[in-house]
Amino acid sequence: MTDIVIPIKNLVGAKSRLSDILNPAQRSDLVMAMLEDVLGRVTELDEGRVWVVSSDDHALDMARLFGAIPLREIRSIGYNEAIITWLRALPDDGNIAVIPGDIPMAREAELVSLVSSELSCVPHIRIAPAHDFEGTNGLFLSSKRLIRPAFGPGSFARHFKLARAVNIEPEILHTPQMAQDVDTADDLLSLVEKNPEGATGEFLRGLKIAPDQTDSEDVA
Repeated sequence: MTDIVIPIKNLVGAKSRLSDILNPAQRSDLVMAMLEDVLGRVTELDEGRVWVVSSDDHALDMARLFGAIPLREIRSIGYNEAIITWLRALPDDGNIAVIPGDIPMAREAELVSLVSSELSCVPHIRIAPAHDFEGTNGLFLSSKRLIRPAFGPGSFARHFKLARAVNIEPEILHTPQMAQDVDTADDLLSLVEKNPEGATGEFLRGLKIAPDQTDSEDVA
């Protein structure tokens, strides 16, 4: 089995790089809509326990709604710090996976390819890159002791190098739907064009964002 975590930053100031196209309330609603879709898929995998780590009450309530384990951060001091908080709650051995909350297009088969339990005694690392091969949209470790998660800009290359540094050739996953994250206005407009299902799609259709909308317009 694999323990899976979805770290969620505090909704205050969430997705600040979308501030030219969405106001703070809309950005908060977008984060919650994407989390709802991701949780809905991940909790149906039956691959292990699902955790949500956050300092935000709304995110933790959403975790409970889907039967995930809510783990509160005492202070919201960073994405990687949230993951470390989670790792401290786990036993030393066992498969773990980190999945971002902003990949609402991820499909079941892609998620399974990331989180499926590794039963071999050989240490194993899987990395699912973001669409631009800059970020990491999924990380699997056969033990939390292998490497320290290092999410953020440039994290795909960083995780790859960390794996190589401990003599592990990481498995790079081709997951085109899972690769679609939402960090920038271009990401958001790309998502609009794909017309996703679920809570995220409903939220975007409510905004009535045109696919050719420039990031200089506010959709409030």
